[in-house]
Amino acid sequence: MHEFLPTEAQPSRTDNRPRDTIRHVRRWAVFATLLIGAVVAARPGWTQDSSRITDSVFTNPGARSIALGGAFAAIADDATAAFANPAGLVQILRPEISAEIRATAGLFDSSSLNETSNGVSGLGFFSFVYPFRSWAFALYSHQVASLEFTETWTDSLIREFSVRSFSGATAYQIGENLSIGAGLSYYNGNRTSGAGTATVSDADWGFNLGILWNTAPAWTIAGFYRQGPDFESIPDAGRMNGILPEVAGLQDAADTSRLSFPDEYGLGVAFQPNAGALTIGFEWDHMGNTVDPLLTGQTVTEGGSEYHLGAEYAVLKWKPVVAFRAGYWIEAGRHRDTIVGPEIVETVTTNTLSHFAFGFGLAFKRFQVDAGVDIFERAVVASVSIILSF
Repeated sequence: MHEFLPTEAQPSRTDNRPRDTIRHVRRWAVFATLLIGAVVAARPGWTQDSSRITDSVFTNPGARSIALGGAFAAIADDATAAFANPAGLVQILRPEISAEIRATAGLFDSSSLNETSNGVSGLGFFSFVYPFRSWAFALYSHQVASLEFTETWTDSLIREFSVRSFSGATAYQIGENLSIGAGLSYYNGNRTSGAGTATVSDADWGFNLGILWNTAPAWTIAGFYRQGPDFESIPDAGRMNGILPEVAGLQDAADTSRLSFPDEYGLGVAFQPNAGALTIGFEWDHMGNTVDPLLTGQTVTEGGSEYHLGAEYAVLKWKPVVAFRAGYWIEAGRHRDTIVGPEIVETVTTNTLSHFAFGFGLAFKRFQVDAGVDIFERAVVASVSIILSF
């Protein structure tokens, strides 16, 4: 089983921790999991305009990464490394199967006419990892985005948007302190039309690269690059839904528009003292431009930087080992241009978003469960991950 702590740091079977402490930890874990679910279920739908569907959907999978505020590229020691930084797959010592259940609940935004009732939810991530000598191989599927909109100004029309990837990744340990990794993904994207947006039903390929370098016993440096998919939109001249006839002539300009998700690259650093109980991670990510096709043109959201900071503290003397996590990250504000024909007809600047995260993990001999929550002004994201090794 993957364990978020060094193997030699795990407590032995002869550890005589009191039974009442074990019961207390398990009760606390169950309570925390139920609390996370209640927070998500109690939140109202987040209303938003259609141009925001590509915001904040390409976050790392996995409850542990969420709880660490996304500062995971330099840690990357579980199956979700296949997405976050494939070079980290060599840190997995035994074959393992992992899965993530994720739910997103939005926060109300009265400035919009459209309401989204669901975010990324359901089986967010599923993977199989097989290490072999200096190599590691992974197969995984990732629910990159899943949104459902209710357009309250068009007879309560419901439309959906989803992107799922089917991917493979491999990593190779070059030396004792250096590893590299690469992955290839097949993306399937679908979006129904509404509120001036173009229909999308297309597929695309993308790749990611990663490197992990242990520069000193307690320090690790990481870098990664991830290519975002492009999906061609479908001409919808017959589905203008309230667009004025004189505007419909601009449809030809949108026929070849593509829904383009951003490329992303970043650098990370992790610090773990020799005792292994404390891990601190920092990560800088840069997102490229996002292009969203409309029936009458397109919106272009400029790229921006993200800064992630996370910490984990594991109580090594407990069995199962319990880890407590917290994180914070900043999503920079960006300019979004709405373009009709050759002209920019509207420019909107989004605010900088601050994300607060927390979570915990329980590590048994062959089984691990993690839970994490990310809270910001637009939504609450909750995740539970399980790992089974053999």
